[in-house]
Amino acid sequence: MKKLIVAGAAIAAMAVPVTQATAGKPDHPVKAKDAAAKQCAAEKKADRAAFRAAYGKHAMRACIKGEVPEARDETRNAAKECKAARADDPAAFAEAWGNGKNAYGKCVSGTVRAENRADVSEFKNAAKECKAAKADDPDAFAVAWGNGKNAYGKCVSATARADDLES
Repeated sequence: MKKLIVAGAAIAAMAVPVTQATAGKPDHPVKAKDAAAKQCAAEKKADRAAFRAAYGKHAMRACIKGEVPEARDETRNAAKECKAARADDPAAFAEAWGNGKNAYGKCVSGTVRAENRADVSEFKNAAKECKAAKADDPDAFAVAWGNGKNAYGKCVSATARADDLES
């Protein structure tokens, strides 16, 4: 009976850290891969057909793999922008992001989130443009992007990339 109680107590002790670790999961991405996954999920939600056409058979995996370096760069750039903003005008920075010790983190995550929203919007607009181009003149669309099943994806990918470079 003592062995059963000791074994039960040991199992219960091991379960407590697991529940504590999963209960406090933050709502903002901590790693570049998490940020990329959130952006890819938003793109997929924006236009599922364009998402599948742009990224292929294993669309989510391909999207995340392609977005991780960009997400890492966006986070680094946001951190630099926030440091510069805090150094240039501390009063305005405090007014925008607060005065607490997490104000810098709020600034970085808010800047990255805004950039991700802009990227998703560019993807959605590119999908609309390609869909309209294909409907308006299928022959011209076929000349520009081909007749294959990935022609729509090529169009969406190239148009979104061009929009990203312009902004």
